[in-house]
Amino acid sequence: MSKRITIIQGHPDAQARHFGHALADEYAKGCEDGGHEVRRVEVARLEFPLLRTKVEFEQGVPPDSINQVQDAIKWSDHLVLL
Repeated sequence: MSKRITIIQGHPDAQARHFGHALADEYAKGCEDGGHEVRRVEVARLEFPLLRTKVEFEQGVPPDSINQVQDAIKWSDHLVLL
């Protein structure tokens, strides 16, 4: 049975490849080879403003990049955090 898998790779350096990237690549390859659907999120490449106040957290509207990640998480049967 095929699963929907989201891999969130959280290394903060978007300029170079690191061990976390290699882990995400191999995990995704194994999933795809097994017939599963995979979505990937590279946290360092997301564009979003940092929250500055409690009011922003409670009443602010999430930017599109955050909405896309939330959608990928909701879509998933399986979530991988690296």
